[in-house]
Amino acid sequence: MALTTPSNSGHVTFTRTHGGYRPHADAGLPTPGEAAAPQELRLRRRWLVLPAVLLPLLAALAGFALERPAVAPLPPAPVEAVARGRILAADGTVLAEGANEARFYPQGALAAPVLGFTGALQADGRFGLEGLEYRFDGALQTGADVTLTIDPVLQSAAERHLAAAAEQHAAESGAAVVLEAGTGRVLAAASYPSFDPNAWQQAGREQMLNRPFQQVYEPGSVIKPLVVAAALDDGLLAPDETIEAPMTLRVGQKTFRDVAWHEPLLTVPDVLAYSSNSAMIHLGERFEPARLHDWLYRFGVGRDLDLTSAFTRSGILNDWHRWVPQDQAANTIGQNLSLTPLQLAAAYAVFANDGLYVPPVLVEGEEVPPPHRVLSPEVARSVRGMMEHVMERGGLRSSVIPGVRVAGKTGTADVFDPVSGTYPADDYALTFAGMFPAEAPEVVVVVMLMKPEASSTSTYVAAPVFRAIGSETVAYWERRPQAPVVASAE
Repeated sequence: MALTTPSNSGHVTFTRTHGGYRPHADAGLPTPGEAAAPQELRLRRRWLVLPAVLLPLLAALAGFALERPAVAPLPPAPVEAVARGRILAADGTVLAEGANEARFYPQGALAAPVLGFTGALQADGRFGLEGLEYRFDGALQTGADVTLTIDPVLQSAAERHLAAAAEQHAAESGAAVVLEAGTGRVLAAASYPSFDPNAWQQAGREQMLNRPFQQVYEPGSVIKPLVVAAALDDGLLAPDETIEAPMTLRVGQKTFRDVAWHEPLLTVPDVLAYSSNSAMIHLGERFEPARLHDWLYRFGVGRDLDLTSAFTRSGILNDWHRWVPQDQAANTIGQNLSLTPLQLAAAYAVFANDGLYVPPVLVEGEEVPPPHRVLSPEVARSVRGMMEHVMERGGLRSSVIPGVRVAGKTGTADVFDPVSGTYPADDYALTFAGMFPAEAPEVVVVVMLMKPEASSTSTYVAAPVFRAIGSETVAYWERRPQAPVVASAE
């Protein structure tokens, strides 16, 4: 007897036997007597299960790949940091070298206020904190070297003699500049007091000040040759003229006095030799205020320097509209105006360069405007001759450099105290500005000492420093092979 039951593929027929029912052979199912039936079942089940498992897994992986963000690129291979560039003197002497945060200054304190120093990385991306290290930080960080016009031999001489005089005469501060006349190259720029940049954390702000470039002060009688030259060039003065020179002169609310006794009439060279205030004030009265202001400005007083390598200050030259009579009088003798030692050196270089103003430079290759004419060559040479006369008649013979003709002028100026608003008694700024050799000057030297002991004068304090620096310069020249460069302008 056969029993038929439905199945997924149709019907399965079972046949009754003595042991019960069994599927009919045509049903496609193995019979209990077939040995391969269990293995075949397992294979068939695997083929049924694998698609059911793999297909959802593959779909999930595909979705994950679509939603997953892009894989970040691997970091680049490490690159060695660029070494900070060096700062070199004109002859290649290394003044600063080493890493940004571990800078080394092989020459110690030499030119320290000019060089500055470095420290930890600042918020603006700089490591340089002061001076050239700050100014040229970008170039130095790329590994570029910076070469200065500074001559280490002359820089050392200027610093040594300036410090000795300042300490001997108890000066508060001081500066010295050696300027190559024909090129404007700063050969030395000394400051007192100074510091060691290898231990800059132990120094104060006063020690860090680059005084030749940044200390502004009233220079006194060293301004007088500029006014004499302006009067000659404008035709307001004849070289052989005599000028009234009383020992005292009242102008407005102020009385001006001469220090050294002299005759009541002075020749123009003797006005400078005796440094007569009254004669200069009479001479200054020949100018309209605007014209005198213009002449002082043309010499660089109250005007920014053109060099971009270092921070400088422009000093003060008040608007002539604000002058009262005593202001014009004071300007002619170097009071009521202010400048830096470097500005004064550049002004005196006009006489050295036969009337041309040559902008100063501190870094080799620095771009500055070309020289321009301020005075006629004849007037420049004439005033230079008068300053040579000053050295012979003005009590400066002991300050002349042996074997070399020198032209120069002293200046003793009152020092203004901004706190009290007055000029305290016995506070003076002593200056000497000169050039050599007088017949064809190659260098200009300016020495300034601020507030030395009360009995000091520029003749006995500043001028001897000029002689000491100049003597070493001349001795150094005798060993150098190159010829000087002379300025020229169309």
